[in-house]
Amino acid sequence: MAHVKVNIGGTYITVSQPVQYRFADAARGEIRREINVVPRVGVNLEPDLLIVPTSDKPQVRLVTLTITNNASGPAAGVASLNLGGGLRSSPASASFSLKTKGDKISIPFDVTIPGGTRADEYLIQGRAAVVGSVSQQTQFGMTLNTVAYPHIQTHRYYTPADAHVRVLDLKTVPVNVGYIMGSGDDVPEAIRQMGMNVTMLGEKDLASGDLSKFDTIVVGVRAFETRPDFVGNNARLLDYVKNGGNVIVQYQRGNWTGIAPFPVNTQDRQGTTAGSINRVVDENAKVTILDPADPAFNFPNKITDADFAGWVQERNAYNLVTFDPQYKPLLESHDAGEQENKGGLVVAKVGKGTWMYCSYSFFRQLPAGVPGAYRLFDNLLSLPKAK
Repeated sequence: MAHVKVNIGGTYITVSQPVQYRFADAARGEIRREINVVPRVGVNLEPDLLIVPTSDKPQVRLVTLTITNNASGPAAGVASLNLGGGLRSSPASASFSLKTKGDKISIPFDVTIPGGTRADEYLIQGRAAVVGSVSQQTQFGMTLNTVAYPHIQTHRYYTPADAHVRVLDLKTVPVNVGYIMGSGDDVPEAIRQMGMNVTMLGEKDLASGDLSKFDTIVVGVRAFETRPDFVGNNARLLDYVKNGGNVIVQYQRGNWTGIAPFPVNTQDRQGTTAGSINRVVDENAKVTILDPADPAFNFPNKITDADFAGWVQERNAYNLVTFDPQYKPLLESHDAGEQENKGGLVVAKVGKGTWMYCSYSFFRQLPAGVPGAYRLFDNLLSLPKAK
C-alpha cells in the first residue's frame, strides 16, 4: 500500500492506494494485480488435528511439514516442530534445500505422545529456520493461503502452521467400518483417528460386495441425494442388518423414508421437508439422555450430560417428525420455546442387527475435535460389540 500526503489549502490529506503491477493476457487483455510482500517460505503442517485416546503406553502419530519456497532464488534451512506437553518428534529436525520459486518439500515427522499423558489439548507448531545472506537464521511458521479468481483481485492471508493434539478420555474396541460417502464430509478420517479401520464403499461394493465383514456401516450426510447406488442397493443393506449388522444413517434431505426399515415421517403438516425447521440450532441446547441404561450410552464409554458440552454450530438438523413405535428414541433436545424433539437419534432392532437414524451433527463436531461427540459416536460404532 502506497501512502501519499496531499496539501490542499494548508490541509494535509493522506491518500492510500494499493501498489499494482500490470501484465497482458492473450485472452483477457490487461490485468492488474496488487503487489504483496510475502514470507520467504511458507510452512504448512498436516493434519491440523490429532485425536489420541488416553493410554498408559506411548502412541505415535504422523504429521507432515510442507515448506514452499516463495523467493525468486534458493532457500535452505532446517525444519522442526515446537512441541509441548512432553511430546517428542522423530526426527528432531531435518535439513531442506529448495532451488527455485515454487519448489516445495514435504517432511514426515513421527510424534510420540508419552504413556500416561493426561486428557488435554497440546500444540504442535511447524517451523522452518532459513539461512539468510549473512548466515543469520530467520524462523518461519505461517501458511500462506491464496484466494485467486479471474473476476476479483488475488487475496492472500496467513494461518499458523499448527496442529492440535487432543488427548481424549476415549475407550475404543476394534471395529471394522464401511462408509458410504454422501455429499462429502470428514467423518471417515475422524473414525480412523479413533483407531478403527474404515473402508469407503463404492457402487460395486454395495451391489455385490461382502458386507458381512463390516461390524458397522455408516451412511454419509445426504447420500440419498448423491448416491443412487446407495438407494438402489438399500435392500442389501437391510439384509445386512437383519443378519446382525449395524447401520448408522446420518442426516438425509428429501423424502428418503423408503430406505428406512419401518415407517418414518420427515415432512411437516404442509407436506414439505421439515428439516429446515425440525432442527436444534442452539449448540448449547440441553440434551436429555432418555434411557441412561441403553448400551449406546455405556459401551465402551459412559456418556453423561458433560459429553454434550462444547459442541459447535448446532445440535442436529433434519430430525424425524414422527416414527414407528419400533424405533426407540435415545436423545431429546429442542431450542428454547420449541416443542419436544426426539427425532434426532432413533434406533430399531431389525432381525439380529440394528438400524439407526442420527441427525446429530457429528459431521461438524468430529472435525472440530469435540470430545463428547467422539465418545458418543465411538459408542454408536461399537454397538455390535456391546454386551
